[in-house]
Amino acid sequence: MRKLFYSLILILSFSGLSVYSQEIGIGDPETLVVRNRQWDVYATLHTNGIGLGFRIGKEPNIRIRNGFDVEYTYYRHFKERRTRLDFTQIIVYGKLNYFGQLRGGYGLTRVLNGKPYWGGVEVGYFFYGGISLGFSVPVYLKIYNGEKAVSERYDPEKHHQGNILHKDSFWKGVKGIKIHPGFYLKTGMSFDFSRNDALVVKLDFGVAADAYYPPVEKIAFSPKQYVLLTGFVTIHLGKRLAIYD
Repeated sequence: MRKLFYSLILILSFSGLSVYSQEIGIGDPETLVVRNRQWDVYATLHTNGIGLGFRIGKEPNIRIRNGFDVEYTYYRHFKERRTRLDFTQIIVYGKLNYFGQLRGGYGLTRVLNGKPYWGGVEVGYFFYGGISLGFSVPVYLKIYNGEKAVSERYDPEKHHQGNILHKDSFWKGVKGIKIHPGFYLKTGMSFDFSRNDALVVKLDFGVAADAYYPPVEKIAFSPKQYVLLTGFVTIHLGKRLAIYD
């Protein structure tokens, strides 16, 4: 499934680049700018989770859009599997930490073809990058110690399906949160479907890479991860502002 997702992104990228030769025939691309600012909020579905973000930027000419990007995503390891302990309790057996990413960066979108006034699809490619902070929150479980149920941080050497009763609250692990400084890069193709020039209705397809130190540990007995690679699809909704707004 992951290979299919990445293959789809590559196909879309080549199809988008094929329209590069379609130029806007009216106006000077360096000066013909009616709406020079824009913002949008977006939701992301990626190969290892979901995310939400906000982007604000400028349009110095009709070919370039640049700006700042802030995003938070939840990341799950591809080996995570839900395990049923009994008829009511389900856990992800072997999960050591919950993990989230807060990204803040800068980038640009290069527009390959413009839309005629009646609508159409505007195609471009984008590059964004910057600082990424990872947050690991330890998993706590309710464990039967032979006498009573106690809350303990998951330890794969001591805890097994025979003594695990159920998972404990997420908030139990917040006191042990660990921060992973790093950076990120993301790139892909962008498709703007809006019929109204003042609105942003856009789909992005791309790949993202996050690099961290110390590395991320998600699942017991699996290698720690210095680099997280994901494919994603994102929907943007927002507004473009005219020069006089």
